[in-house]
Amino acid sequence: MKKIWFWLKYLIKILLRFVFSVTEGGRSCCICGKPTFTSLICEACQNTKLSTEDFLTYSRCKHCGKILVSENEICMQCREEKILNHIDFLYPLYSYRLWNKELMFLWKTKGERSLSPVFAKKISEVLNQLHLEIIVPVPPRPGKIAEKGWDQIDELCQFLRFVYDFKICNLLERKTHLQQKQLDRQERLKSIGSSYAVRNPKEICRILKDFNGKVPEEVCLLDDVCTTGATIESCGSLLKQCGVKRVFAVTLFSVD
Repeated sequence: MKKIWFWLKYLIKILLRFVFSVTEGGRSCCICGKPTFTSLICEACQNTKLSTEDFLTYSRCKHCGKILVSENEICMQCREEKILNHIDFLYPLYSYRLWNKELMFLWKTKGERSLSPVFAKKISEVLNQLHLEIIVPVPPRPGKIAEKGWDQIDELCQFLRFVYDFKICNLLERKTHLQQKQLDRQERLKSIGSSYAVRNPKEICRILKDFNGKVPEEVCLLDDVCTTGATIESCGSLLKQCGVKRVFAVTLFSVD
């Protein structure tokens, strides 16, 4: 029933977006500027600028997952200060620069939800390459969905669940209302261990019914952007405490 309701809402959104785009004279790709009508990224740019085909061929830092240019195994930032101690590997899809910053702004700040299925498709391609099936989303701050009507990670998970058949395991909850973007680097690092928590035992039991009553041995932690790694580390630490043996993390963007 949930899957049917998801598809019904999605089809209505597409229809309304199409009508709106025709009324406004169509839309254009925010990367190349070509007409796209309903989407903000044309098919050509999705297949080139946002391609995940060679995702696993890049040399990456074994701690934070950033693509290495001249460093060997570990990037300079992780050599100076290793943040991710409870994450087995982090895989950011794209660097947070050029048109990627514009995409993130349009999606997260301006609420351009037509980008959600595009991002979900790219994440699904990477998860399939990594052979990861179970996703633990980084939870939104309390009241965000009621306030704004949606949360970007929650929406990604809906697409990943109902369109690409991944399993979603909501083991975590957010304790603070303060947005991470309001904190500087040191404040974010100090927040490790205090911003998130494992859900209460009753909710955990209900969630784990879909996983044979057991905590999954291997999960993928999903977030939109990795800035300092504080959020990823906080959530990874909690998941390891829950009994998860291997915690991988995938983010759309990583701030260099």
